[in-house]
Amino acid sequence: MAFYGVHCRVAVFLSVLCFVFADDPMVEIASGKLVGKSETFWHPDVNINRTIHIYEGIPYAEPPVGDLRFRPPQSKVGWDGVYRATNFGSACIQAIDPLEEMSGTLSEDCLFLNVYVPVTHNTDRLPVMVWIHGGVFIMGSGNAFFKGTPLAAIGDVIAVSFNYRLGPLGFLSTGDEHAPGNYGLLDQMAAVQWVHDNIEAFGGDKDMVTLFGNSAGSLSCEYMLLSPLMQGLFHRVIMQSGNVFVKGYFSTDSRMQRKTAHGLGKLVGCERETTEELIQCLRAVQAEDFKDFMDIIATKDKLENIVGQTLPNIAFPPVVDGYFFTENPSRVAETMAFTKSGLDLMFGNMADEGMFFVAYGMPDMWEEPKLTMNKTVYESLMSSLLPGARMKTDQAVKDAIKLMYISWDDADLEDLNYADTLSQQLGDFYFICPADASARAYAKAGFNVYRYHMTHVPSKSTWPFKWMKAAHAEDLQFVFGWHFVDGMNWTMTKEEVEMTLKVMKYWTNFAKTGNPNLPRDDATFSEEEARHDWPLFKVPGLEYREIALTMSNRRALKAKECSFWNNFIPKLMKNTDPAMKCFADEDGSGKYAESANIEQ
Repeated sequence: MAFYGVHCRVAVFLSVLCFVFADDPMVEIASGKLVGKSETFWHPDVNINRTIHIYEGIPYAEPPVGDLRFRPPQSKVGWDGVYRATNFGSACIQAIDPLEEMSGTLSEDCLFLNVYVPVTHNTDRLPVMVWIHGGVFIMGSGNAFFKGTPLAAIGDVIAVSFNYRLGPLGFLSTGDEHAPGNYGLLDQMAAVQWVHDNIEAFGGDKDMVTLFGNSAGSLSCEYMLLSPLMQGLFHRVIMQSGNVFVKGYFSTDSRMQRKTAHGLGKLVGCERETTEELIQCLRAVQAEDFKDFMDIIATKDKLENIVGQTLPNIAFPPVVDGYFFTENPSRVAETMAFTKSGLDLMFGNMADEGMFFVAYGMPDMWEEPKLTMNKTVYESLMSSLLPGARMKTDQAVKDAIKLMYISWDDADLEDLNYADTLSQQLGDFYFICPADASARAYAKAGFNVYRYHMTHVPSKSTWPFKWMKAAHAEDLQFVFGWHFVDGMNWTMTKEEVEMTLKVMKYWTNFAKTGNPNLPRDDATFSEEEARHDWPLFKVPGLEYREIALTMSNRRALKAKECSFWNNFIPKLMKNTDPAMKCFADEDGSGKYAESANIEQ
């Protein structure tokens, strides 16, 4: 538990130490003593005045530099004296800085985490929420945008966030023992293990840990759920826009991984005959030099030109490494071949997820007040933004997709705008229908599953575009209460502030009980909303919560579209090329199987 101050002795140094730390919170963990800082959470729009103890920039592993590059994280060696954890640690090396000036420096020495603890007079241990940031495995950090002060103060939980290695530094694989890959996932595992081993010192309950994440972080949450190495380290999972059935972000092809690694070596002056020699050379390359190979589009294009093969949507994805994963995680999820049943799960999506891909496909429209797209551009982007050569070229598949999504009543109009059409089909393909497959599988296996769909278009977007709507990652501002974070200047409408408080209470109540519903006397919710609890997702039933200014329950989210992607398209691809090992079963059940890796 926390203690304050230290025993002052005669020595002048210790007297100064006592003076500096006298009013600062301190804890002692396995590595040594930590001193943090105290902040008072108060905001005129929420009736809470609470002290939060903050510990930022705690090293949870040794710096992954030098000979430790492309290796699993090593346990942090303990320190003498007191470690001052009062500022964010460096974010991991990446091509662009999505957090702008708020993220601090970028460094290969980046394995830090942050802990936010609400001060309470209750002797009960607090539930813990561990955030895994997104960023397509090539960008982001657990720092400024995920400051846990509002979540801790409003939800009465301990919030934890952390950094993990990205891009080639986090996920390069040679497909053999010299560089198996998945170092970023192993960093995540080390951070969750750190929480399990140390959170009681902060007053947390190691037996009540919830993992939650967005996009690649959401995908990582399910990786943690499916890996046999993570047994007993967490108990609930919230997956916001990402899961293992998402296509194009995982690789089982060790030969392709090896070719990609050698391709990177060629780009940085490390052309070598063997993978052992390649990795030795790459360990000597300056960390900053890897930044040029973390761009989501340019890096993939460069490497595809070198290796002569279509790569996954990212050049350095998670892989089957023989340790964290011994087989494709989508196969594990499909067969439920693990022993974690009984956990509580939440799956969520945004109504306009696909705008994320449209934005990358149309950079010339970023400054425009409205996104417009004619049929020619639509057909070109539809092919380029789907994974795998097969989906890009199979005319029967492309015609079926257009038949499902194009508004044929208006298709002959010259000025028809296809932007929403492309957004919806990409959002369904990459996010909503994979989540549907996962939610159904876990519900049938006996898990408690909740599902949400956020339709509210925020008055201020997390994206620098005016046309993103209820887009990918827009739920973050509500989950983390950005309106309440000092220094962010994130202004919301009065109605959105009320919605934020509801969302934060849903999330933290789920972390406490496995059920997002709140007591009937909670003043945050109207009588009408309180009468209609967020229902469990079941098969049949398929009920989910619509997250908007007024919360409501609905059922069968995109049922027709998900049957199309999860059942019909696999069968169509198999029938148009019988030699193709596709992902529809003989019984017609249409399970995903290898769909996350097809033709990568």
